[in-house]
Amino acid sequence: MRSTDVPRPFNTHMHRVVEPVAALPAGSRVLDAGCGSGSVARWLAEHAGHHVLGIDVELAADLATDGGEPLPGGGSVELRRADLLSLAQDRPFDAVLLLGVLHYAGGPDTVHRMLRAADALTAPDGPLAVSWICDEVPLTYEEAYLPSRTLVGGALAGLGRDPREVWHRDLTHAHGGSPEHEHRIVYGVWQRG
Repeated sequence: MRSTDVPRPFNTHMHRVVEPVAALPAGSRVLDAGCGSGSVARWLAEHAGHHVLGIDVELAADLATDGGEPLPGGGSVELRRADLLSLAQDRPFDAVLLLGVLHYAGGPDTVHRMLRAADALTAPDGPLAVSWICDEVPLTYEEAYLPSRTLVGGALAGLGRDPREVWHRDLTHAHGGSPEHEHRIVYGVWQRG
């Protein structure tokens, strides 16, 4: 199934950052680092026919799979508790997703380490899709580390990756008992020259 024929269950921005990965040939190997509940990993496996490994340091035990679970669209998904910074693979993935995790890094050194690890796990011509809450809209209700566009873009440029497309959206919401607040979320896809 071509990616243009694939149902779009995510918001427009999320679908747009995932689209270059969905457009890869069926059977592509994809890493979803920081996969949360695995919804994006499952969607790519089911609708694009990819073989997706989803990892998350806080993956709930009941979400973990025992090896690759075949899905109806011809792909498979494996979800495991693992850390991007210590993941070892014998060959690179055709694409890597790093969605909504950089703002958990705690500081610029860890952002650099995470981006280096993601880059090392991505095939030389593969897309690296990234989204994160950036520092352009200050948090007013808690202290948190929000990486800047300059930091992330500079780190990726230092790895030889050029932006294919970068954009942002502003979001106002409340979650986890927090008061209503704003975020600026940056989305982008980077590839080698």
